[in-house]
Amino acid sequence: MPYFKDLREFLAVLETRGQLRRVGAVIDKDRELHPLVKWQYRGIDEAERFGFLFENVVDRQGRRYTGQVACSVIAPNREVYALAMGCELDQVHARWTHALSSFIPPKKVSQAPVKEEIHKGASLLEHDGLMEFPVPIATNGWEAFPRVTAAAVFTRDPETRILNSGMYNSIILGSLRANIRTSRHLREHWNKCRKLGKPLEAAVAIGSQLVVSFAAATNIPHGINELDVAGSLCGEPIEIVACETVDLEVPAAAEVVIEGEIPTDFMDQDGPSGENRGHVMPGGLVHAFQVKCITHRKNPIWHDIICEYPPSESSVMRAVNCEGQVAALLKAHGISYVKDAAFHHCGSAKHFCVIRLGDVNGREFSNSRVWHALFTVLAADASWPKIVIAVNEDIDPWDLESVFWAVINRSQPHRDVKIIQGRSPALDESMEPRRAAGAEQFSFAALNAPQGASGMLIDATLKWPNPPISLPRKDYMERARKLWDQLELPKLKAKEPWYGVSLGHWSEAEQHLVDLAEQGRVDEAAQILLGQCKKL
Repeated sequence: MPYFKDLREFLAVLETRGQLRRVGAVIDKDRELHPLVKWQYRGIDEAERFGFLFENVVDRQGRRYTGQVACSVIAPNREVYALAMGCELDQVHARWTHALSSFIPPKKVSQAPVKEEIHKGASLLEHDGLMEFPVPIATNGWEAFPRVTAAAVFTRDPETRILNSGMYNSIILGSLRANIRTSRHLREHWNKCRKLGKPLEAAVAIGSQLVVSFAAATNIPHGINELDVAGSLCGEPIEIVACETVDLEVPAAAEVVIEGEIPTDFMDQDGPSGENRGHVMPGGLVHAFQVKCITHRKNPIWHDIICEYPPSESSVMRAVNCEGQVAALLKAHGISYVKDAAFHHCGSAKHFCVIRLGDVNGREFSNSRVWHALFTVLAADASWPKIVIAVNEDIDPWDLESVFWAVINRSQPHRDVKIIQGRSPALDESMEPRRAAGAEQFSFAALNAPQGASGMLIDATLKWPNPPISLPRKDYMERARKLWDQLELPKLKAKEPWYGVSLGHWSEAEQHLVDLAEQGRVDEAAQILLGQCKKL
């Protein structure tokens, strides 16, 4: 499968596959765009979701924009995510495992599509700065400002000179003013610059290559250039170009790049913002961003993602990214008996994980190995996942009905649940009440307490032989499946487990009764039971 050189090439392929809808009707970016796209996350099965390309965008006042808006195009579902990665779905986790251990540095070029138009100095406000672009309002009715959702924000460590990028929340406050909300690696760079008494240079890239977005949205360890990981994801160097006014490099194929500085002598008051955990977060103190230069392609496509309440496009991205990270972590620890790691939308993807364990070379795993795997997954990060559940190979880790069936039937809370204190919380409303507007997001008393937040591990694996799963045996279900197709009934999607299997507790006497029945000798089977009557 080919790697896509830019967003436009990907959109063209997405359209040929019937997974992109062009919208030619006039759409209000401030009142209609996000609610329209969000409906597919509240009313359509994940496999059926698609991308939108809005070609005729206006704002609340009726102002018409020349650019287009591509929304929900890189991860409405896992299949599109894999397409954007340039591989088959079953190769995504292996691609992430490889990319996190074998890097391909970017390649610097002198000419770039993102330099087709350059606005700086006297021409900085030639097209009204940030107001040139049709940036939507995301959580309509709860947010006050247009929000940048799909940007890769580039900064450089002032000590090591290593470039970093992250996908951060940002709202537009004027033609040359925005803010950036983050507590991740950008904050570390900002703290270092603050000690040096200088602003932090930053560049915001919108509509970069898809793998750049995936790497920016992933918790790559500090000190690793996300562009090195992005290059490994696609198998070749990402082409980058020098910025015009700041000492940074950005993807050459981006649609828009906004260069500027983050002051270190003051912070902004943020507006309310819908967040991926599922709440609207009241405004707190965030980083200011002052624009110095804007470069972009002619008639740029503004890339926008759906986040907020899960499921969302961002939760699909986080789920697959986290699964890839955990797969790499388990491989590094030699834990080969974990077959799958599934992250779920309801936990904002990264906070709720289910691991599926299987035998290795016919050898059953011990209970100690279950806990080894659970603790290893919890070590992925200080703040995620919050809950990890281990299940056997017969349970589909992506099907929560099956997972919680295993929790109910294969675990005891006093024995199979462990609470781990000392975790680091992240946007967790269960920590403590919010403070008044104008203050930091939390009081941080609970965050800095010795025990911090907590995580939970659940061993929902079999501890001893159990009776068979109460579904028809595999041969019966396969026969029925053929009959189903002959009757031209609705298309089936098999849900694991879709047939019954023995789990060890099944006697020869019980099997003998079934054998007799299958031979048509039901009367003989009945006589066996009648001969076992017990007088009271």
